[in-house]
Amino acid sequence: MLNKVPKPAKILIIILVSLLPFGLIKTDFYFMSPGPPYQWDIEIKGAKSFDYDGNLYQLTVRRDEANYFTYIWAKVDNSVDLYSREVILPKGVTPQQLSEISIQNMKTSENVAIAVALDSLDFKVESQGDGVLVVGILEDSPVEGKLLKEDLIKSINNDEINSTTEFIALLRTYDIGDTVSIGLLRNNADITIETKLIEHVDYKDEPMVGFLASTPNQRFVFPINVDIDTGNVGGPSAGLMMALNVYNSLTQEDLTKGIKVAGTGTIEIDGSVGPVGGVKQKVIAAKKAGSSLILVPTANFDDAKPYIDEDTAIVAVNSFNQALDVISEYSSR
Repeated sequence: MLNKVPKPAKILIIILVSLLPFGLIKTDFYFMSPGPPYQWDIEIKGAKSFDYDGNLYQLTVRRDEANYFTYIWAKVDNSVDLYSREVILPKGVTPQQLSEISIQNMKTSENVAIAVALDSLDFKVESQGDGVLVVGILEDSPVEGKLLKEDLIKSINNDEINSTTEFIALLRTYDIGDTVSIGLLRNNADITIETKLIEHVDYKDEPMVGFLASTPNQRFVFPINVDIDTGNVGGPSAGLMMALNVYNSLTQEDLTKGIKVAGTGTIEIDGSVGPVGGVKQKVIAAKKAGSSLILVPTANFDDAKPYIDEDTAIVAVNSFNQALDVISEYSSR
C-alpha cells in the first residue's frame, strides 16, 4: 500500500514515524486546552423537583502533562496554554496524588454548592470538618520549611476554621502582604507559625499562603437528598454552576427561561464566588456550545473580556445571589 503513496508524502510519513518516540517524551510543562461543557444530571429525593428547558453549563478544561507533540501544539494554537510543572504540581506531590486531590476538591465543592443552594431556599443545612490538611507545599512559598505535609491547620489569627472553604473565605478578608498567625496540629502537638500572605500564582489580587490543601472528614447534614452526577470532572471550579443547577431544579419558575447559560467559579459556604484557572479555554468552549450568557468570577473578568461580542454576553459575578440576579435579568429580556 505504501508503494502507491507519492514520494514526498512517503518521506513525510517516514519522518513522522521516526519522530514518534521523541514526540511522546514528556516535557517539564503542563498544557491546558478547552474541555467539553457539562450539563449536570441531578436527582433529588425528599422534595419536589422541576425540569427546565435551558442550560446551565459547567465549563471545563483539559489539563495534563505535555509531551513534545502537545508542547508544539500549544505554540501554534492560541486556545492552548503551557504552565511550568512547579506551578501545577507542588513539591512532594505526584500526578496521581494531584488527581486524587482534584477529585476530593470536587466532592467538597459539590457539597458546598448543595449547601449554598439549599440555604438560599431556606432549607436548614449543618456542616462540620476536622480542619485544613496540608498535602503539598509550593516551591519558594513563604511557608516552605514552616509547614509540613500532614499538618492540620485549625485557625488563622485565632479564628477557628473547620474546612478549606472556611479557610479560603477567611483569607479573603486579608490583603496580600499581611502577616497572619496560623494555628495547627502536628504529631498531636499544637504549633503556631507566622507567615506573610502572597499573591496567588494564578489569580491576580487573590491572597494565598502557598500550599495545597484538603478537608479531612468534611460532613454536611442535608434535609433532602441531592445527587449530582459529576462524571470524571475534578477540582473546585464547578461550585457556582452546581449551586445554580440545584437551585433551578428546586424552583418551579425556570431561571434560564430556555436560554443557554454557561459559567465557572468556585463557591464558598458564604456564597462568595472565587477565581479559577483556564478561563480563556472555558470561554472558548462556551462560545462553541452556543451559550448566549457566560458567567465568570470577577477576579477572572480581564481574561474573558476579549471574547465578548454581539452574540455573547460575559458577566463578572462575585456571589451566588449576584449570579441569580444576572441570569434572571438576562433571561427576561
